[in-house]
Formats: sequence, C-alpha cells, structure tokens
Amino acid sequence: MKSFRNLISKGKSFLKREILRTSPPFLIKECVNILEVGRHSFHNGGFTVKGYGECRIGNFVAIGSGVTLILNNHNIGFPSLQYRFYNHYFGKLPFIPQGSKIIIGNDVWIGDNAIVLPGVTVGTGAIIGAGAVVTKDIAPYSIVAGNPAKLIKMRFSQEAIERLLESKWWEWSDTKIKENREFFFTKIS
Repeated sequence: MKSFRNLISKGKSFLKREILRTSPPFLIKECVNILEVGRHSFHNGGFTVKGYGECRIGNFVAIGSGVTLILNNHNIGFPSLQYRFYNHYFGKLPFIPQGSKIIIGNDVWIGDNAIVLPGVTVGTGAIIGAGAVVTKDIAPYSIVAGNPAKLIKMRFSQEAIERLLESKWWEWSDTKIKENREFFFTKIS
C-alpha cells in the first residue's frame, strides 16, 4: 500500500506541475485577427476573436473566460443573411465583407462572458462587467456593465484619470515599474 501511495503522491506532484503550465491565465498572442498585443496581456480561456477585421490589444490587459470579440456583423441589406447560403448556391457573396477594428486599451479588465461588437474602442483602464454586451466606445477608466453595456461609474476623478493617462505607466520598462513600487501601492482617491 505504501508504494501505491508514493506513486500517487509523485503522480499528483507531476500532474500539479503540468496543470500549472497549461491552466489559465494564458498569454495572448498575435494571430490572424489579433494584429498587435501588448506585453503581459492574458485571458482565462475560451477567448474568441471572430469575423473579418483586426483587433489590437494593449499592455497589461486581463480578459476573463468566455469573452468574445466580434469584428463584423452579417450584411443586412440582402435577401439572405447567411454567407454560407451565397457560397452554396452562387459560389460567391453579393458584397465584399467589411471588417472593422476593435481596439482594447492598456490595463483593461474584461469580465467573463463579455461580448465586444464591431468597431468598439475600449479606453485604457476601463472595466467591462461580466456578461456585458459592448456596442459603443468605452471611455478610459470607466466601468460598464449590462446589455447593452452602460456606464456604471468612473473609476477615478477626472483629474486622477488625466494624471494616469499622462503617466503612460504601461509603457514603462519593467525596471522603471519596479522602481516605482510606491506609485502602484498608493490608492487613488
């Protein structure tokens, strides 16, 4: 029995190390639709970017699980909404799909299962609540939630927001960030 327990405990230790390597948060990487990703931007799994267009993600972005960024919608000006219908029956679309951009600023937090629709810019420091459907641009350092997403409140005063935006701390080197520990440990009022 002891040897079996030793084997199990060794196995658990090994499994634990492997799970740590393959479990969230996952580093976001550039790909077909994600043209630019800043440093230290992560998602917690189930992150989808779909459609035609391009997405840019800033530095230090935290994306929850199940988040979807939709780069374009179906064209509603033709008899059928389905791209597959046109490809199946005619071998082509009656229009050229128009993609749009989604821009996610720096130090943004997007909650689980949020959806960001085409053409939206999410300002630096913004928070998108879990399950929100974002249809319009979001101002820097604002908190939005709901369907459609609406402003809940600003994170800081306008003066504090201006100071943070002027600092551009998200562009600082790792060394400068570490040297400014007090800045990051001081609560903004």
